[in-house]
Amino acid sequence: MELAQRKMIIGGNWKCNGTVQSIKELSENVLNKAEFDSNKVEVVVAPISVHLTSVKALVNPNIQVSCQNMSATGAGAFTGEIAGEQIKDLDIQWVIIGHSERRTLFGEDDSIVAAKVARAQALGLKAMVCVGESLEIREAGTTNDFLKDQLTAFKDSITDWSSIVLAYEPIWAIGTGKTATPEIAESTCAYIRSWVAENVSAEVAQAVRIQYGGSVGAKNAADLISQENIDGFLVGGAALKPDFLSIISAANQFPESQA
Repeated sequence: MELAQRKMIIGGNWKCNGTVQSIKELSENVLNKAEFDSNKVEVVVAPISVHLTSVKALVNPNIQVSCQNMSATGAGAFTGEIAGEQIKDLDIQWVIIGHSERRTLFGEDDSIVAAKVARAQALGLKAMVCVGESLEIREAGTTNDFLKDQLTAFKDSITDWSSIVLAYEPIWAIGTGKTATPEIAESTCAYIRSWVAENVSAEVAQAVRIQYGGSVGAKNAADLISQENIDGFLVGGAALKPDFLSIISAANQFPESQA
């Protein structure tokens, strides 16, 4: 397996937001004004599922589109689910798996996340797979143990690490305005990379991309992206605003490789 040198990846998770009119305005007034070198930076936005094809048609070709979720099953009698085969049928290449809102609000445990990762791998979908701890776990000093359990749960589901991005999103920093300091974000992402080195291989650890997510905005993007083990962001609220351009710019201005 050949793994490419790490390229920055900026993901925009729109969550359950947007109307036909607002996504048109966001695409025209924000996303299509983004200037970045596609050899250095990937930009992937994730609208709600009913807007996937509209957004794909609206945005410039250098901006990719992701589904926010996928089922752990194939097509069939699974009301309300979105099968990976159907995502592929729309010519969507990306999916977000294991976001903390799916875990905490919709009861997706580690075994479900692992099953979804396995489905994505079997279908050749690229996945941003999320891990992250609560404030209680952070304050108890057991963050690394918690992340180890989350990572271990889906490790064996992965057959092609080049199609996996690991997204570290501390739950206490998502949508709260609280952001992990660059030092906290870096040390945690460094731990994730060290875990991959010890449990997969040094080669994969060097190549796998690790995003940070949690109240990333125009003001802190440059400081965060300059950290050695942060290869991009999975952005929430700011992905719906002009701030997203500043976040993309921060990644585009950073040196081509942190490796």
